[in-house]
Amino acid sequence: MIRQLQNLHDIAAVRSDDPNFAGALAKGLLILQSFLRDPRPRANSELAATLGLPRPTVSRLCRTLVELGYLDRDERIDRYFIGPMAVALSYPYIVSVPMRAQARLSMQALANQVHGAASIGVAIGLDVVYIETCAYQRGTLARPDLGALRSVAETAIGRAWLGSLDDAGRQATLQKLERERPQQMARCAAAIRESLATQAQRGFATNFGDAGMGVQGVAVASRIRQGTRSLLFNCAVPGTQLRPQQLVSETGPALIELVRACERSVGIN
Repeated sequence: MIRQLQNLHDIAAVRSDDPNFAGALAKGLLILQSFLRDPRPRANSELAATLGLPRPTVSRLCRTLVELGYLDRDERIDRYFIGPMAVALSYPYIVSVPMRAQARLSMQALANQVHGAASIGVAIGLDVVYIETCAYQRGTLARPDLGALRSVAETAIGRAWLGSLDDAGRQATLQKLERERPQQMARCAAAIRESLATQAQRGFATNFGDAGMGVQGVAVASRIRQGTRSLLFNCAVPGTQLRPQQLVSETGPALIELVRACERSVGIN
C-alpha cells in the first residue's frame, strides 16, 4: 500500500523499517505534498510547524525547490506557493492514459444526460486522483479538475475502488482510514458499508451526499489498467437533479454500459 507521509514522525517511522528510504528526499516531497489540501501561500515557519520539520531544514528545502521550479516565492509577503514545474511533472502521466481521449465523447454525453459530471480517476493511498472530467456546461455542479484529490471514504469513486480490493486489502484500508481520518469515517462509515454491501449486486458504488455540496454519485472500478492501477469511472450529479432511486435505477446502469464499452475498445470482454 502507498504510504501517505504527513510529518517528520511518519518519515522517521518509515526509515526505521527501511534503511534505504531517502529521508531528505521525502522531506522535500512532504513540503510539496502539503499544498495538495491547503494550496494557499505559506511561510517557512508555518510549513515547519505543520510538518514537524526544523525551520532551517525547511528553509534549505524550499530554496532548492524554488531553484528547480517546484515552488515559487512571493517576496512581498515572504510566502511560498506551488510552482509551475509541479504542474508540468504530472503531464507525462496524464498523456500516457489513452483511455482519456477514447472515452471523452461518451463521458460528455453522459454528463449532458444527467446534467452532471463524468470522470476518470486512479486510487493512491487514501485518495483518488482525477485524471479526466467532462461536465455539463450549463450546470452548477462543482467540477473536479485534473489532479483533484478526493477521499476514498467520502466518494462513490473511492468506494468503487474499495469494493474492487480483496478482503485483506479492503480491511487494511478501512483500518487506515479509521486511524488517519476518524472524522470522515464517523460521518461515512454506515454509507461505506451500504455501498460495499450492494456493489456486487448493482455493479457500481454509491454516494448519496457524503462528499458535501449536495452532490450524489455512482462509480465503477473498470478492468482497464494504467500501470499497476485500475481506472475508476465516476458520474456525479447535483442532489436536486436526481432522486437517489433514479441514480440507482438509471445513472448507475448507464455508467456500467459506458465502462463496458471502454473495456471492449481495449480488448477486454
